Amino acid sequence: MAGDEEANGKDAAMNDTNHSTASSTKKKSKAKPQQLATVGETLSFVWECGSKVRFLLIFGSFAAMLNGLVYPILAYLFSSAFADISSAENEGLKQVRELAYTFMLVGTYALICATIQGWCFEIVAYYGSQAFRLQWFRALLRQDPAYFDVRDIGGLAAQIGPNAGKFRRGVGRKMGEGIQFFTTGVGGLAYAFFSSWRVALVILAIIPFVAIAAMATVFYNQSKGKRAAASYKTAGSVAYSTVSAIRTVLSLNAIPSMVERYQEATSEAYELATQVLIKIGFANGSMLGTFLLLYAALTLYGSALLYRDVEDTGCDPSDGVSGNDTCDNSAPAVFGAMLGVAFAGQGISQFGNATEAFTAARVAVFEALAAIHRLPGADEEIIFKEEEESDADELGNTSHSGKGKDTKESKDTSAALVALADGGKSVQFGKDEKDGEMKPIKAILPKYEIDAFSNEGLKPTDIQGAISFQDVEFNYPTRVNDPILQGLSTEIKAGSTVAFVGPSGGGKSTVIAMIERFYDPSKGSILLDGTNLKDINVKHLRSSIGYVGQEPTLFATSIRGNIRYGKPDATDEEIEEAARLANAHDFITSFTEGYETQCGDKGSQLSGGQKQRIAIARVLVGNPKILLLDEATSALDAESELVVQDALDNILEKKKITTLVVAHRLSTIRNADEINVIVGGKVVEQGTHDELMGMQSYYRRLVDKQEGGGGDSNPSSNPSSRGPSRSNSAADLAKMDSSVMMGRADGAPHIRFRNVTFAYPTRPKKTILNKFNLVVKQGETIALVGPSGQGKSTTVGMIERFYDPTEGTVEYFGTDIKDLNVAWYRDQIGYVGQEPTLFNDTIANNVAYGAPGATREQIEEACKQANAHDFILEFNEGYETPLGEKTALSGGQKQRIAIARALLKSPKVLLLDEATSALDNESEALVQEAIDKLISSGEHTVLMIAHRLSTVRGADKIAVVADGKVVEFGSHDELLLKEDGRYKRLNESSKRTATMASTGLKQTIMSTVDEDEEEEEKHDWEKIEAELQEKAFNMQRARELASPDMFFICIGSIGAVMAGGVFPMWGVLFSETINILYRRVEPCDNALGEIPGGFDTCEDYWEDSADDMRDSSFTVAIFWGVVFVGCIIGNILTFWGFGMASERMNKRIRDSTFSALLRQEVAFFDKHSVGSITSQLQDDAAKLHAFSGEPIRAFVVASSSVLTGLVLSFIFMWPFALLAIGCVPLMGFATSIEMKQFLGEDEGTDSAADELNSPGGIIVETLLNIRTVSALTLEEQRFADYEKALLNSEPNHRFEAFMGGVTSGLSMFIQQWINALQMWFGGWLLFTFPEDYEFNDFLIANFAVLFALFGLGAAFQDVSDSNAVKVSAGRIFYLLDRVSAIDPMSEEGKKLDVDVSC
Repeated sequence: MAGDEEANGKDAAMNDTNHSTASSTKKKSKAKPQQLATVGETLSFVWECGSKVRFLLIFGSFAAMLNGLVYPILAYLFSSAFADISSAENEGLKQVRELAYTFMLVGTYALICATIQGWCFEIVAYYGSQAFRLQWFRALLRQDPAYFDVRDIGGLAAQIGPNAGKFRRGVGRKMGEGIQFFTTGVGGLAYAFFSSWRVALVILAIIPFVAIAAMATVFYNQSKGKRAAASYKTAGSVAYSTVSAIRTVLSLNAIPSMVERYQEATSEAYELATQVLIKIGFANGSMLGTFLLLYAALTLYGSALLYRDVEDTGCDPSDGVSGNDTCDNSAPAVFGAMLGVAFAGQGISQFGNATEAFTAARVAVFEALAAIHRLPGADEEIIFKEEEESDADELGNTSHSGKGKDTKESKDTSAALVALADGGKSVQFGKDEKDGEMKPIKAILPKYEIDAFSNEGLKPTDIQGAISFQDVEFNYPTRVNDPILQGLSTEIKAGSTVAFVGPSGGGKSTVIAMIERFYDPSKGSILLDGTNLKDINVKHLRSSIGYVGQEPTLFATSIRGNIRYGKPDATDEEIEEAARLANAHDFITSFTEGYETQCGDKGSQLSGGQKQRIAIARVLVGNPKILLLDEATSALDAESELVVQDALDNILEKKKITTLVVAHRLSTIRNADEINVIVGGKVVEQGTHDELMGMQSYYRRLVDKQEGGGGDSNPSSNPSSRGPSRSNSAADLAKMDSSVMMGRADGAPHIRFRNVTFAYPTRPKKTILNKFNLVVKQGETIALVGPSGQGKSTTVGMIERFYDPTEGTVEYFGTDIKDLNVAWYRDQIGYVGQEPTLFNDTIANNVAYGAPGATREQIEEACKQANAHDFILEFNEGYETPLGEKTALSGGQKQRIAIARALLKSPKVLLLDEATSALDNESEALVQEAIDKLISSGEHTVLMIAHRLSTVRGADKIAVVADGKVVEFGSHDELLLKEDGRYKRLNESSKRTATMASTGLKQTIMSTVDEDEEEEEKHDWEKIEAELQEKAFNMQRARELASPDMFFICIGSIGAVMAGGVFPMWGVLFSETINILYRRVEPCDNALGEIPGGFDTCEDYWEDSADDMRDSSFTVAIFWGVVFVGCIIGNILTFWGFGMASERMNKRIRDSTFSALLRQEVAFFDKHSVGSITSQLQDDAAKLHAFSGEPIRAFVVASSSVLTGLVLSFIFMWPFALLAIGCVPLMGFATSIEMKQFLGEDEGTDSAADELNSPGGIIVETLLNIRTVSALTLEEQRFADYEKALLNSEPNHRFEAFMGGVTSGLSMFIQQWINALQMWFGGWLLFTFPEDYEFNDFLIANFAVLFALFGLGAAFQDVSDSNAVKVSAGRIFYLLDRVSAIDPMSEEGKKLDVDVSC
């Protein structure tokens, strides 16, 4: 059952890409406290980069401190400025001019400091993040394979890039800003207390509310992208799993189910997104509103301090009247204290934001240190399973997930281990020293002793290849209570070929892994030429071994580059010689670019046989002393297998290499010098093929079972006399077509191919089916056999109507399937492929995808028919056991569930495409038994494709498909009687005794190599589609997308008017507050009778002035409160209204686009990668809110703010308003930069998706194929490749760092130079036109526009790139309008009365 080794042992030993993340069905765990690296550990990556980087860090920190003093300086300047300007009309422009120059100097100072700060910290972050990436990657390459068994390799591969990004943010720009704003906070408070400690204390009481609101706003603004990604994660997962398994989904008619699941996910995402809208609105409103309250407090308390002094002493609060004493509590002191605390509050909130970024960097570093600090000699570690890890991890004991959920204990593990029974399984428990609790053990990571980077150990130069296993015991780290090898002993002679066979879980692949020294025995020893493997240098040992597995990993480089990985210093001649030995040279040279042909991701541009032969050449170029072949030909068709096997035979004949072979196809190991049968971790039988067949052995039973009781007799003549010619002449083919077309009278034609010609849309010039004819009678079992790439699986795609013929017809009971309703027709068909797709759901629901309305009884009955019921009940949760796309089920279990799923809808036709070829002997037998039972029932018409000819002998008819035609047709016995028949040769090629020469295949294959290996054609369909998408965009249609949401848009617009109006009103009230504080009190002398304003006494004048200040302060404070309320309400309405409109439209677009996507024919999916389809679905839908909430909100807020500000400015001082209009673009740019800094900029989400040869791509490719990298000793090479790619990834990093600093400083530079200009011009107007303008006119005209510009910056900080939005909209409109050639959701088409037709 789920305890087999190939479901886990092989996972841990040789498979490179099976470490999947946990199923999404797990319960959400409680948030655990994040573990942090120390500050020293975090900065060590920077400090170790050298003296230049250390100098830049120190110099940048100094510049950041100087930059942080800008706001305290401005607090002083602004508090002094108004006294100077207010006196301009009486005392001239000298002071105003000096003030303007001072503002210009401050702007220049800020630009210089910010540039140095930004440049230094970006350079520091660049080098620090480079060191972080390199050290982490090198540390991972250094780890032993056991390390990756207990961790999620995919997760590790995906972590390095994003974590490096977090590190770079935390120790780069954000750390500089942290120092800057900390200085601002301290400096602001110091200046505030220096100016007026009383006011400072009052304002400080309000600052915590400002800081809380600011941090909330920053949090929501920065995490917008992350929240959106998180909320639509489930929808994205549904989309990905659907598109990646689109053929399975279509064959099951599961489109409606998937659409329903997607809509449920988007509904959940919609709820998550909309439930925080009011909070976001309140946070943004509170951010500004608390500042309004701060000014209200200043107005009331600050003016009270002043008017009391005025009333008592007649002093001048403005500090701008000559001849009168300035009050002890002057306006500059009070206003300066307020500005100092306000700036300090902003600084402190931003310091918190920077601290959060640095904390994220510390978290990222902690995750890296797990590998960096694990050095050779590290003690054994216990990794405990946390409570939240669901039982799904226990299925098959194959849990590899470890993302932050594991607790470790590295002390002696021999004590405190307890085995308890859990549902029939033995679970190991151990004591967690951290909390003293007994916890289930997830894995035990052994002592770290296998270091591929070490130079220690023996390096024998003359390896003979004699291998000895002496009482070896071993269990995988993730299976602490499940031993794999249990005292295994065997001797392998130097130069011999030894095969290992036996049931899954016996330990065959583990033997291979032990020889590679991926693991060390827990007991016993392994010797090479009498030397313990532990004493041999790891890299030297592995470089002496050649390994070829079932699915070889090729890297994303040229064929030459892939072969050279086997020997980095290999010459071109050596590479070509190795290719010749591997029977690869001829097909390589048939490519236009020959050895420079790119292999693609994992060799995707090559066929299975080609990849395998290149992998063999890669091994041979290194001249290995030992050759390990682990199912090296099992995934190939019979002819490809023969080519590869012939290559291996030639090698073994020419070079006496010690060879170990693991095989399920026993025909491939008959000529081995010795066969070892491994059962239960021990060698139970040993001998040659003939010796083992001569006794009642386990091996004999395996052979008999696989060969179907020995039906291999062949009445033909000596095969060596046959020539290499084709088996059929043109006349024979014509006769065959006629025979196949006619069929027999007994039995109704169920499916008929009539002269079908077909080429895949992505390769229209390569004909796959060429006038293909075939009749499948009702109730008949037809098997299709033949070499790969000749059209067998294509016929399945045609029957499923994944594609339509270019010419000819496919008929179902005499009706062209084009005329049938697609969904109805596919319900008549059940499909089971080689690699079945299971979804993130329970077993019961996975089976029910075949018939959504099925009852539990029907589901169980289908599982019984598929031989799946019994093993399902063995799981703790039975039919409710949760699964995922990469489940912990064995191959045979997954296959039987897939068969049950196909049977549930009672299909009339059953398509079996290599349904057993990927399984081991025992699993194949169980699945084959289920298939045989279905065939014998006679209830289904069966079409099966198989490479293992033993599985098709019982078929009613066998069709040999080659060159897109049926070249032979008949029963097994009939076809074996054909002289020089193609089937007969295939049958012989499946026997180990066959050779390419004896079967006549070599010439056949070589003569067709140009055709079979035709290069991928280049088409311009991408360009054509892009043009169609561009044409599909329509602005009017885009705007109409939001029409169902006009109610919410109206509500949002009302709020936007209120929110936008806050800024100019803020400016007006700010002006009034300053006017109150800077009230000029003229000198008064009772004795001389010089009493201003016609009052009787100076006391009356002072009292009147004080009363006016008090009354005005109360009035202004009330208005501050009104604007505060308007700010809160306006922002809540704005974010709720436009947010609801955006999310409603977002959901509609996602739902309709996903439905439109799933309506498309399979050819559409062939032209687009799964990643591009699903990511564009997510990204495009997210961008289209630019046609609903976002631009309208920005426009209304900006219009309300700027227009109101300009109107007020024109009313009070129109010449100044004209100047302000000229400054609007520059100030708008500057304030947008500043608002992004203070309100927080959306940082989006970190992505690990990279091009293959980018640094991230190399990491992913390397870690996901770490076993191959280790076997080829490529650690140093891959590290060098990564380092080179990393250095080339940012060639302009210095210039970009400099420009980043300049951009940051430009904001302050522009603002202060414009402030200087406006201050001077305002003073000039007051001096030149004293009769027309007063000081308050200037204040209102200035600040109404200035604060309106803050509204402009805030409004447009998130506006999307219009071009990108148009591209996204065009793609969506194109998809929505695209008419599918084969629409699975169409209601059109006939639905036959099958019973009548039968």
